[in-house]
Amino acid sequence: MNKEIKDRLDKLENELKESKNEIHNLKSSVSLTIERGIGKLLSRFTRKQLILGSVIALFLISIIGIAGTVTKTYTFSSGEVVSASKFNTNFDTLFTLVNGNLDDSNISGISGSKITSGTVAAARLDNLSASMITSGTIDGARIDNVSSTAINYEGIFIFNTYTGNTGYFETSPGTSSSRGDLGGRSGADAICNNWKYKVSKHLSTCNNVRAMISIDSNDEISDMPTNYSVPSDKPVFNESGHVIADNLTHLVSGNNLYTRLTTDPEGGSYWIGSSTGGALHSNNCSGFSSTGGTGQTHENQNYFFKAANYFSCNSFAYLLCMCY
Repeated sequence: MNKEIKDRLDKLENELKESKNEIHNLKSSVSLTIERGIGKLLSRFTRKQLILGSVIALFLISIIGIAGTVTKTYTFSSGEVVSASKFNTNFDTLFTLVNGNLDDSNISGISGSKITSGTVAAARLDNLSASMITSGTIDGARIDNVSSTAINYEGIFIFNTYTGNTGYFETSPGTSSSRGDLGGRSGADAICNNWKYKVSKHLSTCNNVRAMISIDSNDEISDMPTNYSVPSDKPVFNESGHVIADNLTHLVSGNNLYTRLTTDPEGGSYWIGSSTGGALHSNNCSGFSSTGGTGQTHENQNYFFKAANYFSCNSFAYLLCMCY
């Protein structure tokens, strides 16, 4: 290497060292300037102000961190809604406790279907209407002092024209027993209408009254649901409100009934003109319009509906009637 090149390299090396020194001096100068600036700025505040500022800054940083994890929303009374992504377990627990606490203001209008367990005290059922009880079984102990006048029977009431005590009738019941010439369907129904007061008004206010009798093949007891809208799916009661049968079909089936058809003394005979099942019997006093021939009867001593005996149509017997 010749001397000229070596001198030039030495010169460049010296210049590089000088540049590094200048850069170091410049950095030191800038750092000093910044430190002096910060020191000058901080010198304007007291020690107490500096500490308070630090606390506020840390609090703001914490709020920002928490707000980024809140998931519940809450609407204040002013209408303002606070919402974030998620808070923490304590916030979730607090939210559940506060919003799960029922009081008069937030339980209003709650559906009974939402109460699926526990016991409701009697004091919580003030003036409960029976119409609100639509299913289930009510234990007898839950019906303290209930009056029979409060029970609305819905079904068919069976009564008869047996004389008994007629002193309470609002109108004269008229004929008690009749020969077989009843006057057909219209005549038999008219007699029963005169005796409908045997069904006490506190049990039923039924208005439809028909004689329980078969007149001809088109007007049998079994035809009454179709001919006269007698309910076929309602229970059957006697005039005292005791259940006789589950429905009309059960009543005339010939199977055992829950009790006798009427509460009048045993042994009474009633024109029915029917056989078991409510069909027309051949003994029917010519559609119960004649005193000639024979007519089929039912006897009150039986605990089932049946054609017990047939009478001369010139004999006297009572009528079975139904109110529905």
